[in-house]
Order: sequence, then C-alpha cells, then structure tokens
Amino acid sequence: MSRSRILVFTGKKLIGAVITIFLVMSILFVLLHSIPGGDMVTRMHPFASAEVKAQLRQQWGLDKPLLEQYLIYIKKVFTLDYRLVETQQIDAMDILLFFLPFTLLLFGTATVLSYIIGVFLGMRLLSEKGRWRKLISGTSIILYSVPAFILAVYFRTWFVFKYSIFPPVAVRVAGFSSLYVDESLLSVGRVDLMMALLPGMVLPVLILVMVGLARPLFLLRDQMTIVAEEPFVTTARAKGLSENAVLSRHVARCALLPLLNDASINLALIISGGILIEYVFSWPGIGTVLLLGLKTLNYPTISAGIFLLTVIMLISMIIVDVVNAYLDPRVVL
Repeated sequence: MSRSRILVFTGKKLIGAVITIFLVMSILFVLLHSIPGGDMVTRMHPFASAEVKAQLRQQWGLDKPLLEQYLIYIKKVFTLDYRLVETQQIDAMDILLFFLPFTLLLFGTATVLSYIIGVFLGMRLLSEKGRWRKLISGTSIILYSVPAFILAVYFRTWFVFKYSIFPPVAVRVAGFSSLYVDESLLSVGRVDLMMALLPGMVLPVLILVMVGLARPLFLLRDQMTIVAEEPFVTTARAKGLSENAVLSRHVARCALLPLLNDASINLALIISGGILIEYVFSWPGIGTVLLLGLKTLNYPTISAGIFLLTVIMLISMIIVDVVNAYLDPRVVL
C-alpha cells in the first residue's frame, strides 16, 4: 500500500479518536453531575469556609448554569488543565503520569505473559486430546468467569498474610487524602521504585495471568481450527512435515494476526478492569490514585484518569489498525 493512503487512513483514525475522547468525557461529565450527595467541593472539603468553597466552585464553574459548566469542563479536558486550584503547581495529570509506568509495568507484564502462555497452550490444545485438554480448557473458563478482585482478596489473605509465601508490595504512597502531592515525590527515581516493587509484583501478575489466560488461548484455538482446514495446510502435511512444524510454521503464524488486534484492546481493558487489583495490593499505580479520587469525587483526578485510559486504548488500537492496513490493503476498503 502506498504511503499516502496509509497517511490518509491514519488521519481518519486520529479524527475518530478525537471524537471518541470528546464523547467519553461528555458522558463522564453527565455521570459526575448525576451523583447524589453534593458536588466536588462538598465532598472534598465539607468543613471548609464559605470563601474557600466559593473559590473552588468558581475555578470549575460549579456556580454557573449546567451548560457553562460543561463548556468549562470540556475546555479543561482538552487543554489538559487538571488543577484543582489555580495556584496548584502539580495537577492530577502530573500525578497520574508519574504512576503510569508502574501501572504499565504490572499490567503490561501480565498481558505479555498471558498471550505467550495462551499462544503456547492454544497450540497444544489443538494437537493434544484427552484429559489435559479438558482440564486446561475447564480451568481457564472457570478462572475467566471469576472476578479478578475476588481472587486478589483471597490470594493476598492466604499467600501474603497467612502463609507469607509472597512478599507484600514494598512501596507505599501516602498523603493522597486530598490528592495534593509534594514536588519531591515526583523527583524520586522510578527505576529504584520499580526494583523495590518487583518482589511484590509476583502475586498480582500471577492473578492477572490466571484470569486473562482464557482470552488468547481460546481465540488462538478457534483461529487455528479454521486455518487448519485451508488447502495450504493439507499441502504442508503432504510434503511430509511433522505436525509440530505444520502447527508452528503454517497454522499458528496465520492465526496470530487476530491476536494482535485483540491484544491492543485487551491491554486497556486489563488496565481499566484491574484498578481494584491495584487497590487490593496497594500497588502505586493510576488505579489506586483514581479510586482515591472517586472516594472524594475529585473532578480533576477522575477526569485525568479516564482521559488517560481512553488515550492509551485509542493509541494502541490506532497502531494495530495502521499495521494491519500496511500488511493487508483490504483493511482500508
């Protein structure tokens, strides 16, 4: 495919991404203003003076009609102005971007391991028969149907506190009651923090792999079952190739492309769905910060978190779509 058509295709995807972000943040605005119990100022600073409350409401336009509030909100979203007050030096997006590498470390590792193990088991499921095939299939379905945070609560209770098989997460982030962060926190070396987090990452990664294994496993199995009926596979067998060679070189290679599409979406779904995992294990990631923001209805933190998750998902989908369009010109049609 020509480079110009790829650029046009990418441009259309980017325009669609901007529209998607606009719609997502508009829905979020409606949801935030539909929660009973008062606005952000009432939730975050119930005992503040009337002057302080009036200043905070003026900052986010909460003292204006709903339409003006919406326009102010959308302007802040697309100008990345997530300050609670004008004098704030570090806003919610700075906090989330600081913790984003830790979230990507946890969920990225889990996603990669899930697809590597899922691809291996998917190939074996097609070639193996008997009790192991049924055992792996049944176990994967059961684990996939169980909410991950339930496994996290019980596994943490048993294997961290009761039996001390796995160490707890060694890094604790304090001082988030109002989600103001001292600048010294953002100057801490991420590499040192990541090295300290590695031992405590084993159990949450194990849970995420157990829950997420069924998706790539059965997707690859189904795709390989379809590809195995193609004439070129019959020809490969007729040439005398071993069954393992046929599966790995011909069947699995053609069946991996749908996994690439699925992985781009699944990464964002795992991150968004694993917010409770971070909270249960006290993992210093954007999920923990976002839940703390939800407790106090902190508009800047919630908005920045949803915006960041949406952007991550859209970027991953655009990259995969462009790669597919480059490899298969029919995608653009």
